[in-house]
Amino acid sequence: MFNTFEPSDSPFGESLPQQIYRYILKKIIARELNAGDKIVEEEIAKELNTSRAPVREALYLLQVEGIVERLPRRGTIVKPFTQTEIEDYNSMMAELLRVAVMYGQQRWTPEYMQSLKQYAADADAACEQGNVREYEMKAERVLRHVVVVASNAALAKFYEKATLILNIFVEVRWTEAKMKEFHPPFKQFVSAILAGEFEQAQSAIYAFMTAGIR
Repeated sequence: MFNTFEPSDSPFGESLPQQIYRYILKKIIARELNAGDKIVEEEIAKELNTSRAPVREALYLLQVEGIVERLPRRGTIVKPFTQTEIEDYNSMMAELLRVAVMYGQQRWTPEYMQSLKQYAADADAACEQGNVREYEMKAERVLRHVVVVASNAALAKFYEKATLILNIFVEVRWTEAKMKEFHPPFKQFVSAILAGEFEQAQSAIYAFMTAGIR
């Protein structure tokens, strides 16, 4: 129940409204809530055993992102969330990663390279074990590391926005087969960075990002 969560308890440092935001978004991507469905604050609050105030704030965050809308006399409803929109987010993420690789070319210290190698090894292990959820987290840590190395605040901000929806999409839709399809081009991307082949790394991004959502 969400009333057992406090912001400090979240592994991602999320506030309660942000956790509820993720909960509702996950239901939308899982098609438990469909386009045109009404989201009732009181019902969500009851499901999560919390008050209506953080639910209202979570719905506002979703409205700002264009995922829900408030209509006169109807309340808050789910806007259409199509495969095309997922592809748009995916394209934006691919371009963000390409720019991150470009910006970070001169910033890869031996320490950063060693961290990347370890993070990639953790992702390899999760893939070999067939642990999809663990793999999702380990692979995302690799990508986040690439963005950190780029050391660009604006890039990091846009990355956070894009990765939220894509991470939930992956959590809801990925199977072990999808993970196995994603991993080979992902490994090529990491190997290219470790070899200092940054143009090759940029080219590899589109292969694994496309594999992740098709």
